[in-house]
Amino acid sequence: MRLLKKEKDSLSVIPESLNDLWFLFHSLGNRVVEQRTLRTKVIKKAGEILKGKKIPQMLSIKVEKKKWETNRVRLTGKIAEGPEKNKYHSLDLKVYSKIKIYGGLNNLPRPENYKILTCVVDKGEADFRMYDFVNLKEIKKVLSKGRETEYYKEIASSLKKENAEIILAGPGKPKNIIAKLIDKDLIVDNLSNGGERGFKELLTRGCIKQVIGKFKDRKESETVKKFLIEIKKHSDKVCYGSEVEKNKDKINEILVLNSLVPKYENALEEYERNGVKINIVNDDREYCKEIRQFEIIGLCWY
Repeated sequence: MRLLKKEKDSLSVIPESLNDLWFLFHSLGNRVVEQRTLRTKVIKKAGEILKGKKIPQMLSIKVEKKKWETNRVRLTGKIAEGPEKNKYHSLDLKVYSKIKIYGGLNNLPRPENYKILTCVVDKGEADFRMYDFVNLKEIKKVLSKGRETEYYKEIASSLKKENAEIILAGPGKPKNIIAKLIDKDLIVDNLSNGGERGFKELLTRGCIKQVIGKFKDRKESETVKKFLIEIKKHSDKVCYGSEVEKNKDKINEILVLNSLVPKYENALEEYERNGVKINIVNDDREYCKEIRQFEIIGLCWY
């Protein structure tokens, strides 16, 4: 969970995984939350009520109902303030969507440790910055100074040394020339500008989310592999499906497919209260193919 801002009476967060969504799902009952959303503007004309366009706006609601819908959480409640106070509205909370929570929350899940090196390059300058989900921290700059071949080699050498996911972007051919000099998996993206304007453009594009998605999939895949190993090596310590609900005093960790959270919601809520670690994975991924038959898996402590 990425904590963006903490104030006296509220905090703003971004869930970074399905596990973070689950934490918010079971934590936001009867809480006031605020999010940017779309709401239909109602227009009165000659005593007749007409519905207009959906307008983007910030709205806060007091959560009365929560619904898990595979890859999002649907929060419904009365609008907490403003001209439409006490009218009902629903907010959709997804992975990487920002939400403000009034009253604060304790024991937030730890943020993911992303390490993404971005390099925006043009014919005259290469600017290296590390991305931490919120900011781009400047690392160094390499100037061409008229050295075309050496300039590209110096940039490639710097990128080879980095132990991080790499995004190489910029206008024109320089990024492609440099990419050919690097025997490393990286993302190459085209920009209209270099320099500061190039970084601002980069933040609006999908390549950063693509890299973060790779981190998330890698972490989920490792969790799935761990459970599969337990199934094959210690089958007596593993239970599945309805057996998970019957062995609540024996289980210390659970893995469940995201589409089946509603089916096992009551059991998961109880496990959460008892401190059991819950892992929710995206069942449309290839690495979940082997565990789909089990639906939900529990590892026993004994």
